[in-house]
Amino acid sequence: MSIFSFNKNCDFDFVGDKSNGFVPFIIGFLMYSVTVSVMSSFFTHNLTVGWKNALNGHITIEIQSNIIGIGEIITNRQNEEIIKIIKSTAGIKTVKKLQETDILKILEPWLSSAAIPDNFPFPTIFDVEAKKNVDLSALLDKLSKISPLVKIHDHANWYAPIVKISDSLFGFAIILSVLIFVTVCATVIFITRKILSTHLNTVKILQLIGASNAYIASQFKRFYWDIGCKSILISILCSFIMIGGVVLVSLGTHCMRMEDIVTYGAIAILVPLMATLSIIVTSKKTVLFFLKNDKWING
Repeated sequence: MSIFSFNKNCDFDFVGDKSNGFVPFIIGFLMYSVTVSVMSSFFTHNLTVGWKNALNGHITIEIQSNIIGIGEIITNRQNEEIIKIIKSTAGIKTVKKLQETDILKILEPWLSSAAIPDNFPFPTIFDVEAKKNVDLSALLDKLSKISPLVKIHDHANWYAPIVKISDSLFGFAIILSVLIFVTVCATVIFITRKILSTHLNTVKILQLIGASNAYIASQFKRFYWDIGCKSILISILCSFIMIGGVVLVSLGTHCMRMEDIVTYGAIAILVPLMATLSIIVTSKKTVLFFLKNDKWING
């Protein structure tokens, strides 16, 4: 008898049906699949929010070096004029001129610092933070009078497609979670119908001695509670192994914060619990439906 079993006085021989031994593994794997899908949707959502918060309102102003004979090298005086023009523009919050060391840090993932010559023509780059929409065309016209090599990069123009893709992945993960969840309920309906058909004689005897449909449904409810407890353990075990693996892989990268681990741990516990409650409700409704429609059992 299972340590989670509440069927000590059950009228159905659920334990005697050996095929029912695989049900907790099937339901547990489906629970784990829903958990992974929900975790993926949370991860995608947090990633998108992080991009939006980090890049929203940021503008990069670049003035290329004199490498094609157009314009002149930007002087300190011109740098001061550019900063003054940027700060005087409506909607600008802060302006910071990047040093060569800052630019090198940006280039390091693609270029080795040793591969960059000492006379490399670094562009002049200003990191600008805006608190509201800025008239970039007017700003470009003003800056072009100082240097014809000025370019303005609005981060929103290039991260917007990425955000759309991320939002699409978030929606896909939610839809996938719902579909797997529906599959769990459909699996319960199929198994319940099979068990009712197998124990049809027991059902008829219980009905003859006056047992109500609600009483018979309660027997199945306890049976699925037993299965749900086993499935919860399987799902939670797989989920925590996965979370532990991700944490080990991400050590040193700071991409997994403690609050993220707590969130994913809560998801790993709550999703199977919610799935189990849905299974119990689905089993009860399914038994009541089939008992009222005997042809569905024999069909």
